[in-house]
Amino acid sequence: LLMNMNTKFGGIGVSTPRNKAIPASIISMKGTLNTIYNGVFLGPNRERFKLPDPITSLYADRENNPSTSFKIFNKYAPAIATLCTNNNSPESLSTFINNTSVHKCHEIINKQTSINLHHRVLNYLPNDSKHNIEEILDGKMGQGLMDLPRSDNDNRQSNRLFRFNLLRCLRMNIWETTEKLKCPLCNQNFDTKGDHLFQCNKLSKRIKTKMHDKWRDMWYKQMQTLIPYINLTDTTIEKEAKGLIRTIKNSKVRPFDTHFNLPLVSEDGHYRSRLSKIGFDMVTCNSDTCPSPSRGSDAKSNNIIASLISAEKSKFQRGRGSNTSRTDSSSQITLTGEQITGELLKNKMQLLPFAISPLGLFGPTINHFLYGTLPNSSYKTLHNIDQSKFPHASNMARQAFSKTPSNILERADSIWKSKKHNYHFGGSYRSPDPSTYYTQVFGRRVCLANGSAGLAAIHALYESNDGPISASSLDDNQITHLLLNTDGRTASQRSSSQSTTESSQPSSTFFVHTNSTT
Repeated sequence: LLMNMNTKFGGIGVSTPRNKAIPASIISMKGTLNTIYNGVFLGPNRERFKLPDPITSLYADRENNPSTSFKIFNKYAPAIATLCTNNNSPESLSTFINNTSVHKCHEIINKQTSINLHHRVLNYLPNDSKHNIEEILDGKMGQGLMDLPRSDNDNRQSNRLFRFNLLRCLRMNIWETTEKLKCPLCNQNFDTKGDHLFQCNKLSKRIKTKMHDKWRDMWYKQMQTLIPYINLTDTTIEKEAKGLIRTIKNSKVRPFDTHFNLPLVSEDGHYRSRLSKIGFDMVTCNSDTCPSPSRGSDAKSNNIIASLISAEKSKFQRGRGSNTSRTDSSSQITLTGEQITGELLKNKMQLLPFAISPLGLFGPTINHFLYGTLPNSSYKTLHNIDQSKFPHASNMARQAFSKTPSNILERADSIWKSKKHNYHFGGSYRSPDPSTYYTQVFGRRVCLANGSAGLAAIHALYESNDGPISASSLDDNQITHLLLNTDGRTASQRSSSQSTTESSQPSSTFFVHTNSTT
C-alpha cells in the first residue's frame, strides 16, 4: 500500500493499474464523447470543428450500446462524474462529459486514490507501526528517495543506503524472523524494522553526534539561500557563533547551532518582528517502538509527536528537566541553562528547536516556522513547561509561536510565482517551487544523515555481537554467535537443524558489505 501512495503522502509513487486503470479508461472515453458531441477543439478563440455524421453515429445511443467500452463507461462513469463535479444530481454526468477538464479530473482522481490508500494503510498497519503513523506518512523520506534528479551527484545514494532507506520508508522488515529479538548491547527488546537502531543508548553514542552535525550543516547551507530570498535577513547566516551571551565577555557558550539576524527595517514589510536574532538548535528523537522494561511489561510506545515535543522541551529548558548549571571555561562564570535562556530573551533572541524523528518528521515548532502548521493543542501548554521553575523557558516556547515569523516556505512560493520564469526552482519538473524543493532537500537529508546513521548502527551491532539475539534464549552466554554470511540468506532460511538460540541475521548482509552507488 505504501508503495502505491504518492511520495508526498508517505509512499514512493509506484502506482498499480488496479488503482488507475478504470478511472483512466473513463476519463479517456469522456474526452472522446466530448469531441463527438461538441466537435474538435481547435483553440481558445476558434469555433469547434463538427465531425461528420458517419463518425458521430457510431456513438449514438450510448446507454444501450453493446460495446464493452460503453458497458464499462455506463457502469463506472456516474460515480466518477459525481466525484469530479462534486455534484450528485442527474446532470452531473453531462457536466462531467462536456464541461470538466481532463487535467482537473486526473487531479481529483489522484487525490481521492491517495485518501483511499491512506485509510487502507491505517486499517492494515501492524502494531509496531501504529504509534508513529504520522512519521510514516510524513512523506519526506519518499521524496528524498524518488523525486530528486540523479543527474546531481548530491542526490545519489549507495546501493546499501538506498535499500536500507527503501525498507525503512515502506516499513518492511530488515530482519526476517518471527522470533522476538533483543539487543545484545542494552538487553532490551529489538524490533525487525530498525527503529531500535536509533533508540538504543549504546548505539546512539556512536551515531547521534554525526547525525546531528549533518542536519546542522544541511540547514546552515539551505538557510543561506532561503532566508535572504524571503528578505528575513540582510546579513550572513552564522553557525555556532560565540559571544551571544553578552553578560559573559569572550564566552565560548554557543546557544544556537545556526542563526540569522533580522533586519531593523524589512524591505517588503511582509514579516514584522521585534526580534533581533532567530537561532536553531538541532535535536533528534527516537520512535520508542520498543519501550524500556523499566516502564513495565505492558508499557505502550509513546506517540512520535509526544517524542518530538519532549525533544523540543529539553532544548527550551536546556537541562532536560533539571536546572543545571555550567561554568564557562574562558570566563569562569557559572550560569544555569535557565539563566542563559533569560539572557537570550533579554536581548530579543529567539530559540527554535529543530526536532527530527528517524523517518524525517519534524517537530511542531520548526513545522510552524517552515510550513505554518499549528499544533493540535494550544501552543501555550504544548511543551508543559513548569513556569514556576522555568519561567524563561516557558516564555521562549510561547514566543516560538506567537512572536516568530512562520510559514516561510509559502512566502517563498509567493515571491517565486510573482515573477515569470522559464525554468523550475529546483531544476526539475518535480521541484517547481521553493516549498516542494526544500521539502525534497529535507527528505534527501533524512536518507543521507539518518540512513547513514542506521547503517553505522547495524555495522556496530554486528562488529562485536553478530546482530540482535533471540529473546527466547534462556542463557545469553550459551548463544552461538554466527559469522556473517555473504549469500544474503536470512535466519529463517537456514537449516532447521540449527539452534533457535542463534542470532537473527538481517534480510541481507548487503548492508554490511556493498559499497556501489545507485
